[in-house]
Amino acid sequence: MTMTRTRPVTTSAIAVATALAATAAAADDYEIWALDQGTHVLHIFDRALDEIATVDLGEAGVRVPHMIDFTSDGAYAFIASTGSHDITVIDAETREIVEIFDTGPRTHAATVLPDDSAVIAAVIGDADEYRDGKLVEITIDGEGGFEIGRELVIAEDPLFDENEARFNDVAAICHEYSADGRHAFVTLGPGLDDGGLVVADTQSFELVALWGPEELQVNCGTAPTVDRSHMFLTGGGPETGVYYAIDMETLEIVHEGDSRGNDAHGIWAVPDGSEMWLVNRVSDNVVLIDPETFEITEEFPEGFGDTPDIIAMAPDSSRAYITLRGPNPVSAPHVAVGSTPGFSVVDISGRELVQIVQPAADNPDSDFHGIATRPLAQ
Repeated sequence: MTMTRTRPVTTSAIAVATALAATAAAADDYEIWALDQGTHVLHIFDRALDEIATVDLGEAGVRVPHMIDFTSDGAYAFIASTGSHDITVIDAETREIVEIFDTGPRTHAATVLPDDSAVIAAVIGDADEYRDGKLVEITIDGEGGFEIGRELVIAEDPLFDENEARFNDVAAICHEYSADGRHAFVTLGPGLDDGGLVVADTQSFELVALWGPEELQVNCGTAPTVDRSHMFLTGGGPETGVYYAIDMETLEIVHEGDSRGNDAHGIWAVPDGSEMWLVNRVSDNVVLIDPETFEITEEFPEGFGDTPDIIAMAPDSSRAYITLRGPNPVSAPHVAVGSTPGFSVVDISGRELVQIVQPAADNPDSDFHGIATRPLAQ
């Protein structure tokens, strides 16, 4: 496999990231925020799985809320919505919508920088436009102020222009950061033929490295190890499941593995650093990966629910929360048909399904996707 890099990429502040992870892991109380993209409703649960609040995003014009992330203090949530093409900012304490920013067609993910200075949106682009995928910055001033910042149309970047023959269509899917937030690792897609990876410098807002779909067969998840030394990436389709690990300092691809299923999709680290969890959406199974050897250590062929999609972890590493798709999926309809829309609750140490939570079980439009946990101040 080859990659192109025009300037050095370094990763620092790993000790800081590890300390932050340890602080989060020590949190005793937290909330679970789960997005029903079919009904446009945000459901909020406490750790006892009692539903404590809902936010009807549809009333504000938000359509297909897809992914969610928080500032490190849990004060604000950012929701990317593919249907209304925007980022919704929510005051997490009051549950009030603060701002809605139009970020572009099929806005897919919003991920907060480690220092909380900004959130970057990954935008797929218009289905009828070729290579219009982009990254859009929303700055955070620390006092409740948010503003649209810079924009990077991936295909217009000079480094991409030098390597454009290595790519097909270009759409930004998911991204995560190096420990210091300097570099964003962005998967492309949504189909594997349009996949690949680009690394963007978040200070200069330009690309510093890239791999085409023939070099990195990825189109979905990005998940750093707890110490942010390595980035895990997933690639999936109806008959494909693969994952990779990349050294975030050297940009070396250190591992490529079969996910033992079809449509490798969501992946996330257990906060105590012990393992990575990966779900195969089409084959419904879950695999556990050692973050140091990068090898699969356990497999659960029956999975923990029908059509698993995105994973969130309890800050104390006690439970995993995995969203489950509905009978009428509004995204990836060719592979994501499910029967129990909601999310599964899994005991991490016991490897047992605790419960499947279905807030809208009788609604045929229910279709869960994004999920995240919000640690509460002690």
